[in-house]
Amino acid sequence: MLPHQTRAAVSSRSVLTLVLCTSLHGFTHAYGTLLVPLYLLIVADLKLGGVQGASLIVTVYGLVYCMGSYGAGVATDRANRKVLLGLGLLCNAAAVLFMGLTRRYEVMLALAVVAGVGGTFFHPAASALVPAHFPKSPGMAIGLLGMGSGLGFFAGPQYAGWRAQAWGWHLGHVADWQRPCVELGAAGLVFGVLFMVLAREVPGSNDPRAIKTPPTLPKGMPLRILAIGGVLGCRDFAGIAGISLASIYLQKAHGLDAARTGLIVGQMMLLSILVNPLAVFLTSGKRRLPALVVVLLAGAVTALVIPYASLRYTLLVLCTFQTFQLGSYAVSDAAMLERVSANVRGRVVGLFLIIAGTFSSTGPWVMGWWTDRLGVRASDPHAYGPLFGSLGALMAIATLSTPIIARLGPHGSSGEAELTKVDPLTEVMPRTLEPAG
Repeated sequence: MLPHQTRAAVSSRSVLTLVLCTSLHGFTHAYGTLLVPLYLLIVADLKLGGVQGASLIVTVYGLVYCMGSYGAGVATDRANRKVLLGLGLLCNAAAVLFMGLTRRYEVMLALAVVAGVGGTFFHPAASALVPAHFPKSPGMAIGLLGMGSGLGFFAGPQYAGWRAQAWGWHLGHVADWQRPCVELGAAGLVFGVLFMVLAREVPGSNDPRAIKTPPTLPKGMPLRILAIGGVLGCRDFAGIAGISLASIYLQKAHGLDAARTGLIVGQMMLLSILVNPLAVFLTSGKRRLPALVVVLLAGAVTALVIPYASLRYTLLVLCTFQTFQLGSYAVSDAAMLERVSANVRGRVVGLFLIIAGTFSSTGPWVMGWWTDRLGVRASDPHAYGPLFGSLGALMAIATLSTPIIARLGPHGSSGEAELTKVDPLTEVMPRTLEPAG
């Protein structure tokens, strides 16, 4: 038993690390969506053949981000996760900053690769580090970590659209649409340094460096994780593709500029900041998987309505869709990670992202290609019915992942010695969200 003062110090470090990881999560997703409201400006400035050329930059970033995730997961289960997260953000931020300093398309694609390499460490490392700091309530810790995704999805597009069309500084040949890349890239570099200094790895036996031979994944688990990734990846594709499709739809079908488009795309993610921890809290225990089915089906139905809503109600419908869509991530992540040992969570997340993330990363390019094929019909909102309908169908298909998740083991079977039964009513209270140590 640790002395009271020592436990207090451990607690404050764990909470600070959770806050820093949540903020880093925000930077990660802000970088992934930064260019989305700028597609048409990039096409015009770089003289590309269509939106698919601009969306390919985001797709390349996402593909590299996810294809390297299993290697990142292996490293996560063997190395200092705090260092991996900090270095990953520094690499990601530097690449985004340099995107704002070049007008050469091929160089931007190369920088997207570099940014993806930096970003690939986030989910395996953070999904292992944060629950390890709070072993008595790993699901709630994941829910709080998930707030960062909503923050990033909100801030990235909104900031990019605003800064691209607002008055600001000029440097050499830097175009207006590149200004947010330089500014957010520089901010990420500063935060990356602060993260390296202030965040902490889990003390004692939960530190993966204290384990000489990390345990292997149980027999049959890799195949189950890959199967979950294949099915639940339909949800991920709908989410990633939906962000790009919403931006293209608002600009082409409703004639909005980059600033207003970025504002709407950012605002439609805003509710997810609160939805992620709330969804975990309300679906504790055996309610997780049934709730996941309900949330996914609700998102599927909402997607069908989007192209038929008037512009006045478009933001409301998009917010509703993204609330269900992003809320499902916290529920599914908690359901999976509560069923696996803390010492293999990095590899579990990595395996999942190799399939689900790689598939979903093609979404921006697919939406760019499909909307380019619309031609003059791109100005008709109803022409987007099949596109949003396909996203709704993918959300419905993703419900088939729940029986596979259940086969990972019963809820709360992660095998951690410290894990105790958590009363759902107090799951978010400080005495229950108790840090490691």
